[in-house]
Amino acid sequence: QGVASIAQEAADNYAVYGLDHTRPVELRAINTNELISWASARLGRPIIVPNLDASGYRFMGGRIVATPHGPAALFMYGNGDGLRLVMLTRPMALDRTTSMEPVSKAGVNGFAWATRGMGYSLVGPTDSQSLHPIADEARRQLASDI
Repeated sequence: QGVASIAQEAADNYAVYGLDHTRPVELRAINTNELISWASARLGRPIIVPNLDASGYRFMGGRIVATPHGPAALFMYGNGDGLRLVMLTRPMALDRTTSMEPVSKAGVNGFAWATRGMGYSLVGPTDSQSLHPIADEARRQLASDI
């Protein structure tokens, strides 16, 4: 259950929710505090929603999703061109920090990592080179706020 599993889960959830134009998120960005409270309670850990505005992606909202390893929080971001990114986070089996690993699954690319026992994966239908600085920024925010 390393970062490869959370990368697959993020890609799977992107396929379901990232392409959904009717209801991509359950709680919209205006309900961020409610989403954070809900996700933190369900995952048993404080959850942070990274701000990716500087990268051109605004937070759209999120939901709780099921994974083979328990519940995860899904956060969705969109840019002005309609491109969406999905970030998935959930507790990992081991309380450790890992380096960032590239992801390429089911037509999406991105990065996955763990920070202090929480796994993260940021994926989207764009090239890894474009996503790397965005994932770096998310990881920086998550590492400094946890």
